[in-house]
Amino acid sequence: MKKRTKKIKKIFFLLLCIGITSLSASGKKAQASQEEPKSVERFIKTGEDKAETETEDKKFSLEKQMEENQKIFFAEAERQGIGTKQAESLFGRLLEDNIFQNGAMWMTGIQLADIDGNGQIDMLVMVQDAEQIVFYGSGGLWFYMNEDKPYCFEEEDCSYYGVFDVFWGDVDNDENVEIVLSTQGSGCGAVGDSYKAIFKYMDHTLEQMELPSDLEVDYDCGLTVDVIQEQVPGSYSAYCPYLDEILPFHRENECQPPDVAQAVGGNARGFYNLSMVKYEGKNALQASEYLYGEGGVADCAAIAQFLITWEEDGTPVVLKWWLEETF
Repeated sequence: MKKRTKKIKKIFFLLLCIGITSLSASGKKAQASQEEPKSVERFIKTGEDKAETETEDKKFSLEKQMEENQKIFFAEAERQGIGTKQAESLFGRLLEDNIFQNGAMWMTGIQLADIDGNGQIDMLVMVQDAEQIVFYGSGGLWFYMNEDKPYCFEEEDCSYYGVFDVFWGDVDNDENVEIVLSTQGSGCGAVGDSYKAIFKYMDHTLEQMELPSDLEVDYDCGLTVDVIQEQVPGSYSAYCPYLDEILPFHRENECQPPDVAQAVGGNARGFYNLSMVKYEGKNALQASEYLYGEGGVADCAAIAQFLITWEEDGTPVVLKWWLEETF
């Protein structure tokens, strides 16, 4: 019942965003936009290509999909600086484990790098159902760390169609590497929607870490922020209940100030634009949140920034937060 409720909320929110996206100014620096990867282009067709697409769908075959997976892999391996001989060995591991299910799965993304810094190439391989393209929950992300048994991350709220960002490093300063993943969904308006996850690699195992969150929808990790319009023209404040702190900010608009301060907006979805930064000589995770005002979700009022770390027992802690004004 909980999953069904989450899906209903998600669909409603996407429909709401579609209705107001036209209000968004194209120049907003906070408006996240990413190009669709070339491997996705074959599913984005204009009306005149519809007949051709239907014909191609009817011709789908496991053999052709395996050929495409192989082409994608070796093209990416070359682009990422992996030699032919090593690429053949790495691809052979994927074939041995049959992660493509003989062509039923389409490889939508791959990262080849020495993630844990021991001199051996590791692999992050994203796959999705090749015949029935469903943005959420129809694939998985495979982790190949050294010679360990591969680990597959599967989550019904996660999208696997190739639009994803990933980086790694010792984010929590415990001398182990963390892999930080973001996958973009199909949402529009504000910063769209994305699934965020962090995995700790320690003692040849992977474990998903928690992010600080008080949002009701599980896939949208983030913190609730209320945007308040003050009585003085152009004066606003943002209140974060999780931290019980309020920060003032300024924005120029034509809205008349209220007689009494009132809530006019909040945060759209959750964290986005995750990155590793230095804070007081140590590593920390920085996460952004898009705040909107009177104009609805497409109205960028400010950007909230959070610095996050973890205690030894894995509890996430917000070190500080601040606002970036947008003009």
